[in-house]
Amino acid sequence: MAVKQGCSGNDANWTGARGEHDLLVGIVGHAPSSSLWFINSRVRPHQYTGYRRTTSDAFHFPYTAEERTAVCLSCLPVVVGPIYQQGTGAPSIGDIMVRELINVEAVDRAFGAVDVLRDINLKVNDGDRIGIVGHNGAGKTTLLNTISEQKQDTGDIEFAAGIRIAYLTQIRDLESNSTIEEELSRKGRQFQELEDEIASIEAQLVDPDFYEGDWEPVMERYTELQQMLASSGGGNVAGIAKGILERLGLDKHPMDMEVNKLSGGEQAKLALARQLVGLNGIDVIFLDEPTNHLDIQTTEWLEDFMRSFKGAQLIVSHDRYFLDQVCTRIVEVDNLRAWPWKGNYSQFLKQKAASEASLGDMINTIEKKIQSTMGALQQMKRANKYDKSISAKHKMIERMQQELKALRARMPKKRKDLVFSLEATDKGSMDVLMIEDGSMTFEGLERPILDKQSLEVRKGDRIGIVGGNGQGKTTLLKIINGDLKLDSGIFDLAPGCEIGYFHQDHATLDFNLTPIEQIEKLRPDFQYGDIRAALGRFQFSGEQVSTKLAQLSGGERARVALLKLLLEENNLLLMDEPTNHLDMDSKDTLEEALVNYSGSLITVSHDRWFLDQVVNRIWEVDSGTVKVYYGNYTDYVRAKKGLPPLAEDEISEV
Repeated sequence: MAVKQGCSGNDANWTGARGEHDLLVGIVGHAPSSSLWFINSRVRPHQYTGYRRTTSDAFHFPYTAEERTAVCLSCLPVVVGPIYQQGTGAPSIGDIMVRELINVEAVDRAFGAVDVLRDINLKVNDGDRIGIVGHNGAGKTTLLNTISEQKQDTGDIEFAAGIRIAYLTQIRDLESNSTIEEELSRKGRQFQELEDEIASIEAQLVDPDFYEGDWEPVMERYTELQQMLASSGGGNVAGIAKGILERLGLDKHPMDMEVNKLSGGEQAKLALARQLVGLNGIDVIFLDEPTNHLDIQTTEWLEDFMRSFKGAQLIVSHDRYFLDQVCTRIVEVDNLRAWPWKGNYSQFLKQKAASEASLGDMINTIEKKIQSTMGALQQMKRANKYDKSISAKHKMIERMQQELKALRARMPKKRKDLVFSLEATDKGSMDVLMIEDGSMTFEGLERPILDKQSLEVRKGDRIGIVGGNGQGKTTLLKIINGDLKLDSGIFDLAPGCEIGYFHQDHATLDFNLTPIEQIEKLRPDFQYGDIRAALGRFQFSGEQVSTKLAQLSGGERARVALLKLLLEENNLLLMDEPTNHLDMDSKDTLEEALVNYSGSLITVSHDRWFLDQVVNRIWEVDSGTVKVYYGNYTDYVRAKKGLPPLAEDEISEV
């Protein structure tokens, strides 16, 4: 797509060369320094140059304003962007017009006899940041893979010519026996296609017959590919990745350290750094759960990175806060279909609720009309009034029934909701626990986990613990639960305090038991029917209830752990990453239950949306200190920036 700059004329009229299917982008400034910008649609994108030109084959444009809106001079179906001052350089194609990168049309995908996706239609334009959401098993990752790999069963997936893609997977793909240096030197998919094409051309170059044909275009492409590889960092993957590691705070380890000696969070950072190298020049990036295993600080850094990324993004994520901060569109995968919405995740929720309410009203209205018309029809039949009006009413009912069927098909199917409520025991005082001048160190760790810290928890406190990976958040929970003891200081748990503990690794569960056996062990007084009913409230049915926990998914085990917590008597909940593995509907249910819980809660969580909905205190753990902030996560972030908490009306707009 060539960009051409040309100007001539005087203050009243401007002339510029007009080619077939050219787009006039704009006129800025006064003669003789003003410019006409054109885009010629016949040339490949990203290969534009700027030059001046006047010709007798010109048109006249009256100039009357300092800035003029761009005018389309052809049938070119584009959206025209802002006007640029001369001297700032040729505007990029992405800034001037929306370029369609991917077109998905009537796509179906199945695995064997099981349909996973049906009649998927989606357009991805330059600059789109699309979040893909849906319950567990809805087909979100399948949709991502189907599009990126163009592996549909039926339908069409078209990529714009020459686009480059990258893929950030939730499977971090690290070699456990390799070193940090070796992992950083491995190249991602963003380089593979470039290098494959370069290798293909190099294979042609050694063939003597190659130079007898039209070899110049091939050599031009070869030069272009080499330049693209160099500009995207393909020749220095390790060096660029090290720079990213420094920004992620993971440069303290020696480069010859083995990957298997890193923590899970550190391995996630390493994989992220390697996969983010070379995105310069990438048109579309696919991200599958990019925030998994990242601490909040790293996630916020990734948000800034993705907002500054110029290409399009398709993101599968359960991180609602991340979707709010990054995405400009949401696609919900539900009942085999993909439903597009404008805006970020919060805006999607509002639009969806309004749409479902409107759809419900329409369905109710038509149902009443059908009922009324059928009643009138029965009266006419009883009165033996057989005339044309009866036939007309029959046809009217048929039309309304067809319309009703179409509207019901648009209404999302109601899934069996997680039913979860927590009741605190009446035992216990207003004072729940107290730590005074508490200190703790681990052998081999240079800094203390706690360094003479004093904390208190009262009834009704809902505390979220935040901090970087390895700062001691889970250790603090273990101290409170009595699994670890302070080296010095006072720890006082109030009499009558009953603790319920939700481990992120579900350590309180026996993986050799089935869900039924796990509940029988906890509550031997329960009848079989009571156990099945309790499991049914947590979305368990059929063979799931008699499947060993070791064979269940992470989300299913999390639901068993939550049910176990529900059936225990407690008034202090300790929860370590409780939203891990839960789909968004289940997270919403858990949040509602915790907000209504009358006991106290202390939770470690990277889920900022969860912290916003549930907690009223933040404990920030950093280098042995615990700093207390009042309010939820957003209030904490604002306090760190020296800003006051949001008012209630402002919160509703977030």
